[in-house]
Amino acid sequence: MKTLVFCGDKWNYGLSHLELLLNSEFNIIGVILPTLQKWRILLEKHTGQKWNTSDVFTQRIKANLKRAVSRTTLARHPKIYAKTINAEAILKKHKVPFWRVDDANAEAHINRLKKLAPDLILCAGFPQIFSGKLLAIPKKGAVNFHPSLLPKFRGPDPFFWVIAKGETESGITAHFMTDKIDAGDIIAQIGFSIQDFTYAALVKKCIEETPRLIEGVYTFFSEGQQQARKQDESKASYYRYHREEDHRILWDSQDVHQINNLTRTGRAFCFLNMHKVGIIQCSTEDKNPDLNTGDHTEEGTVIRIDDNSVVVKALGGMIRIQEFLDKGRKMRPKECVKRLNIQRGTQFN
Repeated sequence: MKTLVFCGDKWNYGLSHLELLLNSEFNIIGVILPTLQKWRILLEKHTGQKWNTSDVFTQRIKANLKRAVSRTTLARHPKIYAKTINAEAILKKHKVPFWRVDDANAEAHINRLKKLAPDLILCAGFPQIFSGKLLAIPKKGAVNFHPSLLPKFRGPDPFFWVIAKGETESGITAHFMTDKIDAGDIIAQIGFSIQDFTYAALVKKCIEETPRLIEGVYTFFSEGQQQARKQDESKASYYRYHREEDHRILWDSQDVHQINNLTRTGRAFCFLNMHKVGIIQCSTEDKNPDLNTGDHTEEGTVIRIDDNSVVVKALGGMIRIQEFLDKGRKMRPKECVKRLNIQRGTQFN
């Protein structure tokens, strides 16, 4: 079964599939990677932010990768982590042809794929929606690996939204690709509990389960005895790529559980006297305190300070902040209190 792989090699989830697929029973005849320019355009479109240099982009990708994936993530393939930064080195080692494209749907690229006559296309984290012409090329269809329990959380980077929305279960799905994003029939799916997971922990878990999903996809096509199942559109949800405004804590409208969920994404922030402060670790208390008996205390007000936490009033209780992020630097409460002059009665907004 001649197979082409489209791999988003600058995203650790997409890249984690590469060596797994190369070591699988699939006959990989070529791998298509996106150019750095393609990634830059995609990120600017999704985030609304400008990426000035390729060096900055690369460093951010490396930092995110190292935070999200440990050296023991894939026990069956322990060398993946060491080589994930360089997809081309992996492909050269396996002597598999590869090339980079700015536009996978370009006519010249479509014609090139037609000449290769693949039976199957597999896609993992590639930053582009495929055209009908491209999807029509493989005889057996095109399959995407998506990190959520479809039909829930369709769209790019569901990791953030799964955590931010407080889901207790998630998973990974392999599905046929159609002209509608992440809506094709499901070939294989693996679910698991994610109670209290952080963003990084969810990425790690999805990568750990990926070998089983790939095995399921190979079995589906090699045995030909299983039927793909349609997605239940009544349960479908789609989320765009998260932006800066999605990371902000809104003390006057988000309750303690929403704030805690947002903090677990690793992106939550608020302001203190116009100074942006990240909150990356906290816990909740279901109490509703006031600074003084009979007085109303506004949400976002610091109630108590000790060596290990800063306690802030929120809707439905209190948030006990145990770790801050200031200008890219992680800080324990005691250090942050001194640096930002946080006191009892200080107002976060």
